[in-house]
Parts: sequence; C-alpha cells; structure tokens
Amino acid sequence: MQIKLFFLIIEYIITITTLFIVIHQSQGVSAIMTCKTCNFDCIATGIGSLPISDPDKAAALSLQYLPEAPIWPQLPQRDFREHMDAQYSESLPGLTLDDVKKRVFFDTSRDLTPELEKFFERYIEKDYAFFKISEEYAAAFPAFIKALKKGLPTTMRFVKGHITGPLTAGTSFKDETGKDIIHNEMLFDAVVKGLAMKAAWQIQELKQFGKPVIIFLDEPAMESLGSGFSAVSSDVVAEKLNEIIDTVHELGGIAGIHCCGNADWTMIFNTSVDIVNFDAFGYMEKVMLYPGDIKKFLGRGGALAWGIVPTGAFTGNETADLLVAKLDAGMQRLEKEGVDRKTLLRQSLITPSCGMGSLTPDKAVAVLKLLREVSDRMQKLIAS
Repeated sequence: MQIKLFFLIIEYIITITTLFIVIHQSQGVSAIMTCKTCNFDCIATGIGSLPISDPDKAAALSLQYLPEAPIWPQLPQRDFREHMDAQYSESLPGLTLDDVKKRVFFDTSRDLTPELEKFFERYIEKDYAFFKISEEYAAAFPAFIKALKKGLPTTMRFVKGHITGPLTAGTSFKDETGKDIIHNEMLFDAVVKGLAMKAAWQIQELKQFGKPVIIFLDEPAMESLGSGFSAVSSDVVAEKLNEIIDTVHELGGIAGIHCCGNADWTMIFNTSVDIVNFDAFGYMEKVMLYPGDIKKFLGRGGALAWGIVPTGAFTGNETADLLVAKLDAGMQRLEKEGVDRKTLLRQSLITPSCGMGSLTPDKAVAVLKLLREVSDRMQKLIAS
C-alpha cells in the first residue's frame, strides 16, 4: 500500500508540475488579460456570511441588495458545519466530524493511506463532483441556485462564491492533539488542493447563469503573517494562494483575496489575484502605505474591493455621506501617486468590511442598505 501511495504521489507531482508550467506559460497571461476587460464600476458585492438561518431568506437578501454581483450566503448561525473551517472540509482525508463538540479535526493516529490515495486520485482526475459542497454544509447554495433559476436580477453582471483561504484554513484545522494542520505537510497540501477543488466546483455550478464567476479566498488569519505567531512564511502563503488562484483562472473564474485586518500587502498585491478586498473603514491608512504595489496591481488590470461599510464596528450612526467621503479620501491619495481617477472607479467594487455572520439580522440588513446606498452614489459619479 505504501509503495502504491509513493508512485501515486510521484505521478501527482509530475502532473502538477506540468500543469503549473502550462498555466504560467499560457493561461496565466490570458487570465490577467481577461480580467482587464472587467469594468466593475463600483458595484456592490458581499463577503459571505449572513446571520440568518433560513436559506431562502438569505438568498433573497443577497439578490435584493447585491443584484450586480450576488453571493451565495454562508449561514454560520444555522449550523457549525457552515463555519468557515468546517464548510469546506467534506472529502478531506482523515477528517473527523464531532457533532457533540461541534468541531472537525484530522485524526492522524490512524492509517490515512487509503483516504489519501482516493483524495489525490480524484484531484488528478479533476473529479469536481467529489469535492462538492453539500446542502448540509451550505444550505443557502442550492437556495441561491434555485432563486437564480427563477430569474436573474436585471442588473446582474457577475456572480460570486467563496472559500476559506489556505492560511486561515491551515491554522483553523487541527489534528487530534490540537496542533495546527499547517504543520503537517501532506495534510496541509491536501487542504490547499481541496480548497482549490471547492472553488472549481463552485465555478462549474455558477457558470450556468452566463455571468463571470468571482471566487474570493477569505483570509482573516492573514493579520498574523509576519508576526511572532505566524506559522509559515509569506513566500509559502503566496505559493499556496497562487495554487488556488491558478485553478480559478484555469476554469475562467476571477479570483479575489479578502483580508479584514492588516496584512502583508506587498505579498498579496504581487500574487496573481484579480481583486484585493480590504477593510477600508478600519485599515485604510495601513493599505495606503503601499501605493507602488497598488499602482502596479491596478496597472496589470487588478481591482480594489473597498470594504468601506463597517460590520463588527457598525454602530448605526454611519451615513452614506461619511463613507463616500472616506472612500474619496482614499482614492485621492492614490491619485496623488499617479493613479487615474477613472481607472480607480472602473476597477473598484464596494463591499462590507467583513462577513456579517456574527451580527444581528437587523444590523445585517442595515449594513446591506448602507452598502447599496454607497455603491449607488459611487456609480452616479461614474455616470456624471
């Protein structure tokens, strides 16, 4: 069995190496060029989670307030399987589901060879159905598909999905001893490839609606990178991010990275990602310290998703006037660095600063209403 696994891994390495070369020699450039044709024009989209248990109501909210780029909502208050670690855990080798403690973990105490063989075989074969996200783990996904099949919003231009990013997943998943799975080379590799296949499965499902598919890699753990608590180097994280992004590009998708705190922005802007989403309400000053990286990123067709509407910091006293002024101040700083305002408006999206799964339903709706108002105001500026 061990010999069979050895040769399977060798075959897998050869396959991935060949694919890597092909993508970077042909697909990589075309993916970036494809994104250059995407004028986002300050449309609104969401990050992922909503504090609602009813999947149909959640899907309806997405379509109501985010008609240009609706999302399928994650519902973490419905079930722990919809938390951002467990939600993408199906099909991973060695994973154990603990319903009593409401957690998932990797059991490395048993022989995982058969599960690893099956997993990598399915990965090499690009068996996307094997990596599907079931209704039990994402109740709003089928509800969202059903709602779209009834009729697309008249202004719909994109459709958005999401996965947990590799750093956040690698430090959220634990083994049976409580150790971060990012330190287990084989299983962390499986986690990254599993995430890539979850993204691929979403693209396959969402492309039926004839709109470009955006997939965000959600990376709240990125704030720890470079600190004394960091589990890995920026180079390793960039490699894993690009591996998933390459899969998204291979299937014609648009890849985004969401960070709701501070991060290694130079590293992020220099990945092959198409959209960088940051907390523009709380961390504008931090991100604007990298004008050279931003200018280069925009120059190659990248887009900024400004998380200007606060979520965790939302008080209810925020107004569209306040947020538009804050957004304008950020854009002015980039203009001073030689970035054309029309380019900025064209290559920008407007989002909440983070997901809304921990808010009350009333606050989430208030955030969505404010997001809609800010986006509409910005789009009027483009039209004027």
